[in-house]
Amino acid sequence: MDLEQIVLGRIILEFLGASARFLGYNLWTLSNDNDFRTFSSFWSPSGSNQKKDDNSNRNHMIGVLCLGGFVMLMIIFNT
Repeated sequence: MDLEQIVLGRIILEFLGASARFLGYNLWTLSNDNDFRTFSSFWSPSGSNQKKDDNSNRNHMIGVLCLGGFVMLMIIFNT
């Protein structure tokens, strides 16, 4: 049960981080007239294993920050 929770939690955090990066990047491109990037380029980019690991770590880190920010907002506005 613990292994399932760890794997599922990591997948959820990486998905949350990839979603935040996707929305942030593509909202930024609306103001700068750059090309849009697909969600798969944030979730699992093509390239070397080092690039995939770095991307996974970045998604995990941003997912933790987003989840922490959401929890802080819940605490602030529910008290």
